[in-house]
Amino acid sequence: MKLPTLKKSLRSLGKAPVLAAEAGAPRRSRLLGIGALAAVGVLAAVFFLRPANTRTPAAESPTGTAGVQTAELTLGYTPADGFNPYLVNSSLVLQNSGLLFERLVEVTPSMDLDYRLAQSIDTTDTQVIINLRGGCYFADGTPISIADVAASLEAARASSIYGGRFSNVETVQVVENSLVLSLHSPDSLFAYLCDIPILKADEAYSSHPTASGRYTYGSDDTLVRNSRAPFAEDGPAQIRLSTVNSYDEMVSGLAVGNLNLYSAAHDGSGSAGSGKESYYKTNQLVYLGVNSASSKPILAAPAGRQLLSAMANRRQLAEKSYYSRAYPATGAVNSFYPCVNSQQVILAEADTASPDEAMAALGYVRGEDSLWHKANPDGSPGEALSLNLLYFDNGSYRSYAAALYAQQLLAQGITLNVVQADSFEQYQQAVQSGDFELYIGEVKLYNNIDLGPFWAGGALSAGLAQSEELAAAYSAFKANKSAAGQFEQAFAAQMPYIPLLWRYNTVISGFGVQGLTSSVSNVFYSVAGLSVTVPN
Repeated sequence: MKLPTLKKSLRSLGKAPVLAAEAGAPRRSRLLGIGALAAVGVLAAVFFLRPANTRTPAAESPTGTAGVQTAELTLGYTPADGFNPYLVNSSLVLQNSGLLFERLVEVTPSMDLDYRLAQSIDTTDTQVIINLRGGCYFADGTPISIADVAASLEAARASSIYGGRFSNVETVQVVENSLVLSLHSPDSLFAYLCDIPILKADEAYSSHPTASGRYTYGSDDTLVRNSRAPFAEDGPAQIRLSTVNSYDEMVSGLAVGNLNLYSAAHDGSGSAGSGKESYYKTNQLVYLGVNSASSKPILAAPAGRQLLSAMANRRQLAEKSYYSRAYPATGAVNSFYPCVNSQQVILAEADTASPDEAMAALGYVRGEDSLWHKANPDGSPGEALSLNLLYFDNGSYRSYAAALYAQQLLAQGITLNVVQADSFEQYQQAVQSGDFELYIGEVKLYNNIDLGPFWAGGALSAGLAQSEELAAAYSAFKANKSAAGQFEQAFAAQMPYIPLLWRYNTVISGFGVQGLTSSVSNVFYSVAGLSVTVPN
C-alpha cells in the first residue's frame, strides 16, 4: 500500500503506519544484486529442508530422538553465477563464499576482530603490513601463499562488491612473506576491511576457485567438509545445493515448510510467520540529517543540534519503531567497537532535564500553549517553533520512526511536521541539494567506519555543519584508533548529524534450526553444531 504524501501534525501520526515496499523498485525478484553504499543490501542466506532420508550419508543417517529426527540442509545458489565473489554482483555468491573460502580476518558478532589467515595486520600512518599465518592450505593441499593474498586483494579492488571499500589503497606490494599496502590517507581500522575471501592467485578470476574454507565442492551439487580447512568446525557433514530464483521464493518456502533459513531484507519483508528470528549486528546507520544553513538557531547552532539529539529516546525508537531490529547509536562509531568502549557521550534514552536555559540561549521562549516560540525583542512569545522532517518510506520502518520522534519532540515543546516524499528520487534530490530542515537517512558504512560521506564533499554532506575542529579530530582518529574517545567528544560537541540507531540483520528460520552464529562479516560466521530437526 502506498502511503499518501504527509505534511501533518503529530495527532494524525499516533499509530504505526502499514509498512510498504519501496516505490518504483522491482519486487524481490532482483534478490541477487548488492546495492551501493547508501542502499540497503539484501544478504540472502538460503536453506531448504529435504526429507531426512534423501541422499544422506550413512555415517550421518538421521535418527529419531525424543520424537524428532535430523534433516539435511540445502543451500540456495545460482549455477550460472558460479562461486567466485569477485566476478558477479550476487548476494548468494557472497554468502556461499563464507563457507567455501577462508578470510584474512572476520569481524566477530561483538564487532571485534578475529584473525584468520592473517597472523597480524599492522597499520602505521599510510602503510599497512599484512603478515600471513603459516601452515594453511587449500582443499587440494596447495599451501596458501602471500601471492594468493595479493591476487585476491587485487581481485577485490576490481570487483563491484568489494571495490568501494578499498578506494583508499594506492599500491600493493609483496615483500617476502608479507603484503605491504600504501594508503592515500591513514586508516587505523583498515584491518576491519580485510574480511575478504582468499583464492588461489591463478584462480582469482575463475568461476569455481579451489576452496580454502570449512567446506569444499562435493559431487552432485553438494558442499562437504574440507579436511584441510585451516579453521575447521563441526558443522553439517554435507550441504546440498539447490537453485534459487527470487527472494519471494525464499519467503514462501519457509511458509510451506520447504525452506528452513534465510537472511531477511532490511525493509521488513518476509516476516518470520511460523518461524523464528535471530539477529546480528551491522554497520547500517539510521540518522537525522540536519540543515545547518537554516535561519533557525536550533538547526544552525551546535547547541541546538545537541538539544535535538538529547530529546531523542533512541532505545524507544529501536524497540517500538524498529520492533527491536535495531539498537541505539550512542556516538558516531558503532558502540560495540572496542576502540570506543565506554567513551561515547550520547545517551540511549532522552535527557529529561528541562531544556529551558538552553532554549532561551538560542532565542526561544515558552508560550502559554507550553510550546516553544521565537522570542520577540521584548521577550514575549512570537512565532511558534516548527520543524519539518523529510523521509521516504520504503517499508523500512521510517514512517513509524518519524511519528515517534515527533511525539518525543512534542513532549519537549517542539512541533515536528512529518513530510513523506512522493518518490525515492524526490527524496534523494532534496537530500543531495540541501532542500530540507531535517531528514531521516540510512547508510551502510564500511566496516572501518569510514564517515567520509558526511564530511565536506561527501555524498551525504549537503547542508551538514562542517568544522575544522571536528575534521582534525576525525583525522586523528583515523590515524590512531586510540583517539576515538576524543573524536566522539568533538562529534558530540558539533553534532553535524544525529546518529539514532544501528540496524540488525535478521535471520529467519524454522523452529528446528539451531546452532548458527552470524556476524556482519559472514552469515555463517560459525556453523559449529548447526543442524535442523523435524518431528518424526
